[in-house]
Amino acid sequence: MAGGAAVVSRQPDFSTTPRPSRVPVLETVAVAVGLVAIVLSGGAAWRARDEARVARSRLDDVRREVEAATARLTSLEASSRTGRPGLAAADAEPARIVADVATVLPGDARLERLSIDYARGGAVELAVVARDASAWDRLLDRLEQAPQFREVEPGPEVRDAEVRSLVRARWVGGPR
Repeated sequence: MAGGAAVVSRQPDFSTTPRPSRVPVLETVAVAVGLVAIVLSGGAAWRARDEARVARSRLDDVRREVEAATARLTSLEASSRTGRPGLAAADAEPARIVADVATVLPGDARLERLSIDYARGGAVELAVVARDASAWDRLLDRLEQAPQFREVEPGPEVRDAEVRSLVRARWVGGPR
């Protein structure tokens, strides 16, 4: 082969020693990206499962609340059919009780403190200051005459320039 380029051809290797095969870099990167995608999707699935569990729990809570509200509505409808006026003391909003107290309070008496005990059937405790004894007497008369209040019990009085006392009563409601 004098004058020309020597052509060398590669002959197959039939030796018994295995050679490590070389995986191209692009395939290695593709496999790594695939594994990362699998791990991320597994994490997302885990979070979605937890969110679904929380949503089911909240749905159960809401269903229980709806059942309780439906039962309460049924009992209120039944009580309204029996002809009982107004709300029960346990069902009354504090604003309604305060409004009823305000209607019986004369102009020359003021309310210093109001306690409402729903556990004792709407028991109210009024800390009252009246300008004079006549205002105190008017307050007691109005409380005893008001259809919203029962069991009016005046407490001890301090009569200096003004009358300070504690009055206990039971709010029973009434038509609005």
